[in-house]
Amino acid sequence: MARAFTFILVVSFGLFIQAQEPDYLELVKSESQLKNHFDRLYSDTLSDADPLLDSIHAKMKGALSKVGSMDYPWNQLDRIGIIQSEDKKLKVFTWHVTDNPNQVRYFGFIQVALRKGKVKVYELEDNFKAQRGLFKLEQSAGDWYGKLYYQILSHKHKRKTYYTLLGMDFNDSRSTIKSVEVIMLQRNQLRFAKDMFFNGRDKVDRVVLEYSDRVSISVRYDPELDMITYDHLVPLHPVYERNFEFYAPDGSYDGLKFEGGLWNHRKDIDARNIN
Repeated sequence: MARAFTFILVVSFGLFIQAQEPDYLELVKSESQLKNHFDRLYSDTLSDADPLLDSIHAKMKGALSKVGSMDYPWNQLDRIGIIQSEDKKLKVFTWHVTDNPNQVRYFGFIQVALRKGKVKVYELEDNFKAQRGLFKLEQSAGDWYGKLYYQILSHKHKRKTYYTLLGMDFNDSRSTIKSVEVIMLQRNQLRFAKDMFFNGRDKVDRVVLEYSDRVSISVRYDPELDMITYDHLVPLHPVYERNFEFYAPDGSYDGLKFEGGLWNHRKDIDARNIN
């Protein structure tokens, strides 16, 4: 009887592997094709990116919709941004093309994990609108202020989970923009959250930092401080006030602390704690 039960288990496990194998092999095949597409996209010899972008869009959307794709590592796609939330419920893919120094297009998908390995896929559609100084805005997957996301953070408050995305927009030939914004899931529906940042006076929808393309700044989560830390930006000369292409770090740091369901602004973070 025990032998028969063992035999049934072995056969059942083998059938399970066979059932899963086609999807896995399809993901391996899709990854290889996408790697070739992205290698071509970022080569110096490509004259017209649009046909290739169409192929990438179709292949990516199909692959990310497959059962098991959420757990697939996509290690070969090292030319694009891929980040996953700590709770494994979200995975974000973003990439870009530079048409000219003043025109950059962004593309992306967000996967939402469902039951039994199934996923829901949201396409991020760049609205090509300027992001300068926009702290309050309507934003959705279909009306998205394009950027490359490079870090995702998860916080819970009153049974709600908030996913904070750190992103970068190359903007134009004179300035770069980094931003912090929050998305939420409501019944597996993705939405960009509003009024998540408190600057000491008002609640705003996101943080926007614009600075000269001749400098670099850090915007990242510091686990020791349990804060998002970033360089404090100032004009290089008072005459350049509000002219952000002439903004640069002054050597001090500000931060964002998640408290009471909000990101609260903190000034003058101790620079000795910034690695």
